[in-house]
Amino acid sequence: MAAFPSPAAGHEEKYIGDSLHEHIIRKPSATLIWMFDYDFVRMNLRRGDIAAFEVDRRPHNECLALVEHHGDTFPVQLYWRHDKWFAVTDEKQGRVTEDMTLVGVARCFIKDLLVE
Repeated sequence: MAAFPSPAAGHEEKYIGDSLHEHIIRKPSATLIWMFDYDFVRMNLRRGDIAAFEVDRRPHNECLALVEHHGDTFPVQLYWRHDKWFAVTDEKQGRVTEDMTLVGVARCFIKDLLVE
């Protein structure tokens, strides 16, 4: 009696690592973890959510980035318009200036789904 191959053959999921940590943080030496202590409504991120930022990742239009400005580090959404970068938070928006430093670009998020 001949056996037929499984219909799922060739559609196996890729190996993601031995742990969730290994899957999320692919470059440990170039990754920063940021836990939100406030809601960032425009990015649908809530208090308790976590973002993994890669310091060597290039920004792209509408990405979430971690920016340092005058000693404060905070997340912004970046937009590329008319050959210029613009940074937007829930409270402020404006053109990225030379005194702002890109710390990292978000690679993934962990949503806090616990109900208080």
